[in-house]
Amino acid sequence: MNPRARIACLAADAARWGTTRLLHRGGGNAPGAVALRLDPGIIGALGDALERSVVVTGTNGKTTTTGLAADALGSRGERVVCNRAGNNMESGIAAALVGARSERPRVGCFECDELYTVRVLPRLRPRALVLLNLFRDQLDRYGEIDHTQDVIAEALRRSPQTAIAYNADDPLCASIAARVDNAGVPFGIDEPTGLEADRISDSRFCAKCNAPLDYEYVHYGQLGKYRCPKCGWRRPELAFAAVNVSLTCGGYEFDVEDRRGEKPVRHHVTTRYNGLYMVYNVMAALVACVLGGGSVSRFQEVLDAYEPASGRGKTYQLDGGYSVVSNLAKNPTGFNRMIAQVRAEDGHYVALFLNDNDADGHDVSWIWDIDLERLHDLSDLRCVFVGGTRREDMAVRVKYAELGAPIELIDGVEDALRFVGAGERLHVIANYTAFPPVVAELGRLEQSWHAPALTVTSEAVSMVEHAAPTPVALDRPLRIVHLYPDALNLYGDGGNIASLSKRCEWRGIPCRVDQVLMGQELDLSDADVVLLGGGADRDQLAVCHELQGQREKLAAYVEAGGVLLAICGGYQLLGHYYMMGDERVEGLHVLDIETTAGATRLIGNVAIESPVCDAPIVGFENHAGRTLLGAGEKPLGRALVHGTGNNGEDGGEGVLHEGVVGTYLHGPILPKNPGVTDWLLARALRRRGVTAELPALNDDLERIAHDVAMRIATHR
Repeated sequence: MNPRARIACLAADAARWGTTRLLHRGGGNAPGAVALRLDPGIIGALGDALERSVVVTGTNGKTTTTGLAADALGSRGERVVCNRAGNNMESGIAAALVGARSERPRVGCFECDELYTVRVLPRLRPRALVLLNLFRDQLDRYGEIDHTQDVIAEALRRSPQTAIAYNADDPLCASIAARVDNAGVPFGIDEPTGLEADRISDSRFCAKCNAPLDYEYVHYGQLGKYRCPKCGWRRPELAFAAVNVSLTCGGYEFDVEDRRGEKPVRHHVTTRYNGLYMVYNVMAALVACVLGGGSVSRFQEVLDAYEPASGRGKTYQLDGGYSVVSNLAKNPTGFNRMIAQVRAEDGHYVALFLNDNDADGHDVSWIWDIDLERLHDLSDLRCVFVGGTRREDMAVRVKYAELGAPIELIDGVEDALRFVGAGERLHVIANYTAFPPVVAELGRLEQSWHAPALTVTSEAVSMVEHAAPTPVALDRPLRIVHLYPDALNLYGDGGNIASLSKRCEWRGIPCRVDQVLMGQELDLSDADVVLLGGGADRDQLAVCHELQGQREKLAAYVEAGGVLLAICGGYQLLGHYYMMGDERVEGLHVLDIETTAGATRLIGNVAIESPVCDAPIVGFENHAGRTLLGAGEKPLGRALVHGTGNNGEDGGEGVLHEGVVGTYLHGPILPKNPGVTDWLLARALRRRGVTAELPALNDDLERIAHDVAMRIATHR
């Protein structure tokens, strides 16, 4: 090492000593942060001493895959340096290298945050980058997935010797490999698994021409075997393929075929972990081992001995025969995979913890893309517990899932156990910063908790009930039309549909929800409420092109007083134009609004006063566009937080044009603002000749979720 690197390492050692000995905390990122401050090239300086290394990135599964790959790479006795605790930013990787330097490791295996690959790969120059998957995650930090793809592609361009081993079942990963000249090693599951496709996927559009992809089969999310019917782009031929996948009593059994040679080499794998995502993680770890110069001869032995890091997937045995399973999930796809495990075990008690700290992302609208409705399949769900800093939002989400079980707001796991029957199992699913406190509490309870002599009966738990409605006579059901949910699905707009349909159902108002998907004919002749949601730039552009040829139908509907809710990107589409980067995109000219590009994004919780309802409207904004209203248009409301709204300058937010509500507020907007939902429904009913006031509903949970969001917004 050069003198500067030596000084940086000594300073990092001092930081580690102070953090662990004086502050009694784990070393974490601090030593790496100190080393990087003194020598920004410390990763390269220490990485040069390694014979070889691999880096693992992606939205879900990084920590598990990295830990398993590191064990496999070291199975022959070679010393491996790895950031096993999941400190995956630049400072965490630097801290791992500094801390292990005295052991003179020969191999490196590092987990890396997607946005930090561009800073780590050019310095570390690993043999391979293993790209697991890409799902929406912390949109207020990461931005849209397009941005994450750009960052990873740029990281690979700056490290041309690094091969990209990527999950080819994910078109978002495959599109990155198609953009760079690095050697590509595609892996995936090469057969249908018979699982249900998720209700929401993050993108099923062609990376070449943006046309909707056709799938031969879908595993979950956007993962599966796909091809573009328009230009022919398809899932690449797999270099490593999982075949003969079968579910066993304790996990999965499958073969991984290495197809790179003339004759495939087959590796048989048996896991004790449930969830198809673990098939991907295990296969990716095996690929990382092969590309990192390791031997797979002991891979099964390593897999049998491996324990997931930091309590993930761990079962805690407590006094009285109680057991608690802890699982981490930080986005819709992760939660859906954990829900699949609860269903596989036919769970009776479920606890969901939701935080909105910086590391989690402050926008919690994604919880409406969790398929909680799949818990209907459980034979006897007895209670759903909700905790965390945004437990009220999760409680509303559970309410609208109508699971038939009580909902209880809790502060911790011990609160939930008071309601759990003796000898029963509690399934806990927590997001990023909510998970460590859950694990710490469970560790304490495992040592000191004593089962209560009497548990609280479910009758004492909060129930959400509505009075039996008096049916409303209509000649036909109220028709709610959801436009292009296969493309515009970025901000939990399914929650807006749920709010509209459930508040009709609870009042005895007959209604039906129709989806108009990409490529389908638009029929608004008998529509009563239309929803146009928000999406990523690429998906929004595809919808814009789809609607250009049918804009007269939408314009006529609005002109006739039709009720329309347009969110974020959908709101921008209604205007004369909007900007996508430097490109001006022609809008639908339905409203007199224009959206220019801003130098920064407007991100955060927002509250507005609006004539639509008595209570302030709360939501979350995340947009770079600056929308200006024409002289004849009026805003939906006045922002109570300076610097937010349409453009951050004139104080207005959204637009209110006859029956049209356009807004940047998601969260989603309707569940926490039932007054807005009822305004839309009442206006739609008036068009149908129903003038009676809507009966009041039990909105206690919606009200407390609204009040929490209001406090956050007004104390920014």
